[in-house]
Amino acid sequence: MQIKVVNETENITRFALVDVNTTIIEAVIDGLNRNKNVDYARYIVDHPDLTDRMLEIKVNNGTVKEALQAAVGDFKAYFSEINE
Repeated sequence: MQIKVVNETENITRFALVDVNTTIIEAVIDGLNRNKNVDYARYIVDHPDLTDRMLEIKVNNGTVKEALQAAVGDFKAYFSEINE
């Protein structure tokens, strides 16, 4: 999976997702939307054969990078607990 920043403002970032695994992205979006510093995280599919899928994140506190790192960290921690 490749992730590219398409558009970035102070509190909103839109990423293009190439060869995305929707199962993983949905779990990350769920983690983002549980974060009190995130106004919303959404998955955008205009036309699956013509455009890249997008992930848009808007934060109300902190940075998009911090919110994304926290969500991915939670996802990783969840699966590491299963292996123990």
